[in-house]
Amino acid sequence: MGINKHPFLSGLFFLAVFVGIFAIFIYFILFKFNAKSNYEVVRGSSNNAIGIIDLTGTITSSSGFIRLLEHYKHDPDVKAVIVRVNSPGGEVAPSQAIYEQLMKFRKQKKVVVSMDSVAASGAYYISSAADEIIAEPGTLTGSIGVIMEMPNFYKLMKKVGVSYNYIVSGPYKDIGTPFKEMTPMQRKKLQGVVMNVYGQFVSAVAKGRNLKVSYVKKLANGMVYSGQQALKYHLVDKLGDFQDAVKAAQKLAGIKGSATLIYPVKKQPNLFQSFIKRAVKSFVGSIGGSAFFKNPAFVSYGSARLDF
Repeated sequence: MGINKHPFLSGLFFLAVFVGIFAIFIYFILFKFNAKSNYEVVRGSSNNAIGIIDLTGTITSSSGFIRLLEHYKHDPDVKAVIVRVNSPGGEVAPSQAIYEQLMKFRKQKKVVVSMDSVAASGAYYISSAADEIIAEPGTLTGSIGVIMEMPNFYKLMKKVGVSYNYIVSGPYKDIGTPFKEMTPMQRKKLQGVVMNVYGQFVSAVAKGRNLKVSYVKKLANGMVYSGQQALKYHLVDKLGDFQDAVKAAQKLAGIKGSATLIYPVKKQPNLFQSFIKRAVKSFVGSIGGSAFFKNPAFVSYGSARLDF
């Protein structure tokens, strides 16, 4: 009894497909392509303002950070930006994108980084783009290095008698698969990728901190440093808290007296947006497409294990 013999069931099926596609379309319109929908800026009326941007948690995206930075860049009342960092690092590309935008931003306005509990790896990469870095004595920072992590189930599968067949267009197309033992040549190639990205990391820190590459390499062994150690090694400029960062930003920007601090506030989606988001995730999950909403990556800055 096929579906073609029952027009009613056939109609329901195609209606469900249409609704699913339409819901996905609405999701992208509301959540992916609306660049101004995620944050709003709460501020006073002072023409001497300092913009605040929080960099917290694992770095997986640069879009929100860069949108706020662009807002502050075009606001004539904003004289400087403070980036409050509390992050262990994250993915390579977003870290590089934020670093590059901060380097461009500081040609027009001042940038101060205020480090909290941790500002390591990719978070330090980003911090090095600031005009001045202020850390707590016990802040964990540094961890200049690159790690590539790939799980491997080859031995387990061999033990239970399960094999995996591959048909590839080249010797490196299946590189890094967890179901096959990595060849020495594949490992060598991946090591080359890691060292290339490592060189980019070292060069970026040297440029941002105005240090010699040879000096940064001595510190860039993946080791994490306390804020006090980082000050000694010239990885940060001063020890202090957020209020010290505010004073530093005022001084760098030439602000006399007090300055208005501008904090971005994340908007809460309305009920319609929330309903559409839940409906789309439920639909995509039901057809085995939950990975559609994920942002996988397997190269990250830092020595700590990161789950993507």
